[in-house]
Amino acid sequence: MLLKELIDSNLKNVKFTFHALKQFQEANLEVREVLIALRAQFQIIEEYPDDPRGSSALILVFIEDDPIHLVVAPHEDVLIIITGYRPSKDKWIKNYSQRRKKSN
Repeated sequence: MLLKELIDSNLKNVKFTFHALKQFQEANLEVREVLIALRAQFQIIEEYPDDPRGSSALILVFIEDDPIHLVVAPHEDVLIIITGYRPSKDKWIKNYSQRRKKSN
């Protein structure tokens, strides 16, 4: 099964790590808003198949017009939100879906 399909199939059972909840608080994000945005539409930006904790991905969602990055890991019948943050314009381009190249 493709990662997008795994994420889609686990959207009904989402769990948040303590780290994610802390990051949400610092970014002034509400869990309810994140869930609504995630269930409405998401875009996979990067896949991490070799993550030692299990396959995971960086995804992009929007709360109203604000971009939010989430690192998620589908695990059995649960989608675990590992972290979440508001991406900065100095690190991301193309609608927050591509990293800027580092300048020397």
